[in-house]
Order: sequence, then structure tokens, then C-alpha cells
Amino acid sequence: MLTKLKQLFISDKDKPAARHKRKGAKRSRPLMDARNEDIDSFIEAVYQADAKGHSPWVLRDKSVLDTLRRALEFTVNRQVWMQRENGQVAHWQGRLLALRHGDGPPLGMVLACRPDDEAAWQLKFFYISREWKGSGHGTRLLMAVRRSLSGVPLQTRLPLACHSAIDSLEAAGFSRQYVDVLEVASYEAPAQWDE
Repeated sequence: MLTKLKQLFISDKDKPAARHKRKGAKRSRPLMDARNEDIDSFIEAVYQADAKGHSPWVLRDKSVLDTLRRALEFTVNRQVWMQRENGQVAHWQGRLLALRHGDGPPLGMVLACRPDDEAAWQLKFFYISREWKGSGHGTRLLMAVRRSLSGVPLQTRLPLACHSAIDSLEAAGFSRQYVDVLEVASYEAPAQWDE
């Protein structure tokens, strides 16, 4: 009771600044570039999504898996994503980004690419590791992507059946643009500027 009375009489400037520190701590830090050793966990997540029919790649053929692995290695080492376009291979800007605590394995990752500096970043695939799902890390990953790729709009497409991914997108500021006949939804987040 005495503590509550003291709190009522202490002026705002005499109160500790912990409240301000807590506000800053909620802000997502930018993601880190992925490492070559992270590619296996990314491909494992693609396998899991493919088993449910939610992957942008169909990995039933070893040649597709090998091509995907080489493209991811090229992206990690050179920040270039090889994109098939009109029967040829186009070299887009690419980033494979990881959400991690310290030096541990990634909690989640995202592959983003775009054809040039004027285009929006396309999030080709993103995931949160199984053990971290349901803890708000999907939203945290997507907010961090917006900060890491600030100044440019972000776009992504995913099946409507990906309920938790859609919830994370909407919580991170993405809005649904349209849904095609295959029930694949397109989402976009406006450019976010570092403040």
C-alpha cells in the first residue's frame, strides 16, 4: 500500500527510464546475411513446405534440388539470385537473410530478390524453425525484413492455406492485394524508412 502511494506522488521526471528502454527493445533488429552452413536448414524448410504443397519449388527431382542449392550458394556468396525468365537465366539481386540469437542456428530465414534497384523486393520463401513456431517469431522475422530492406516495398505470394504465415504477414504490416484462381494470395508492404 505504501509503495502505491509513493508511486502516485513521484513526478514523471523522477521515475526510472526503464519504460523507454523497454520500448526500444521491442524494435526488431535487422537480419543478418545467411552463411553457407545455413543453406541446409533453408532447404529442409523448403522440403517441409513442399510436402504440404506450399513451396515455390517442387523438389521431387534431384536436379531441381541441386539447382536450388547452387542458386542459394550463389546468393549467399555474391548476393545474386538466378531467376528463370523467358527460358533464360536472369541474374537478380538476391539476399538470403537469417534471424538468429547470437551465433546459434537460424530461428528463421527469408529469401528476397528483385530484378533491379527500382523494383520491389520479392520474398520468395520465408520460414520459422519448428521449435520456434507459435512464439511470434514469424512476425518478428517479417518486421526485421522490412527494416533490413528499408526504403523499398516488399511483395510476396503464398497459398491461403498458410494460415500462420498470413497472420504473421498481416501483423508485420503487409496487406492483401488479391487472390488468384489457385487460391494464392499476393501481399505487399509499403516502403519503410529507418528512423
